[in-house]
Amino acid sequence: MLLKCESAIENLRFAFWAAGKALQVVRDARLYRAQFETFEEYTQTKWDITPQYAGKLIRTWRVAEALFQARPGGGLETIVSKKLGYGQAWALVPLVEEHGVQAAVYLYLGLLKVKGAEVTAALVQGAVEALPKAAAGHKGKTEEAVLAYLASLEDATPSVPGTDPVKILRALTKAAKTFDAQTVEAAVQHDPERARSAVKSLIEVLSSAAGIPVAFDAPAAIEASTEGAPQGEDEVSVA
Repeated sequence: MLLKCESAIENLRFAFWAAGKALQVVRDARLYRAQFETFEEYTQTKWDITPQYAGKLIRTWRVAEALFQARPGGGLETIVSKKLGYGQAWALVPLVEEHGVQAAVYLYLGLLKVKGAEVTAALVQGAVEALPKAAAGHKGKTEEAVLAYLASLEDATPSVPGTDPVKILRALTKAAKTFDAQTVEAAVQHDPERARSAVKSLIEVLSSAAGIPVAFDAPAAIEASTEGAPQGEDEVSVA
């Protein structure tokens, strides 16, 4: 019973483009004229389909058929047969109508190579909108554009404070106000080794970023001029 049900459900994946193709044949050949005055009347009365939806099915079937028949290799055709639905195909229509079916096939397969079964209609729509016109219809350029688009999505996702320039700037500003001499001294008194190690690492990072070379001298190299400094502390030389 499960196999029969799943077979029926699987047919739905192909039904939307098969219906669109059939509707176009009926419309273009006016096969409805024996019973109906217009194609719109035919779809509405015969199938309870609005003219708008019928039009969308007709505009979608070409790219869907091309993708279902594609043989990209690497198991991608299996993902197409399992994942491609009306929503994803419809998202490709603007690209089809401006640059042709092949341009849409290159883009969709380019997404599959990277994202696999995770490709969604929203992802397809975003990739279509981000695709440079100069890349449309060119396999290599389209794949490069897809990679750039996906990378931009990763950059736009919430990141940890250390990798987000805006957040790290806020953190630096807050740190400049928070870490005064008394605060640092209190931390040193609480745990001298850990506090000094943290301060040293922070100085190295900040000085490197600011272009101010800082060298830490070992205690053994401390000259007489440093007498009185707490034992075990590193001395700092600023170039």
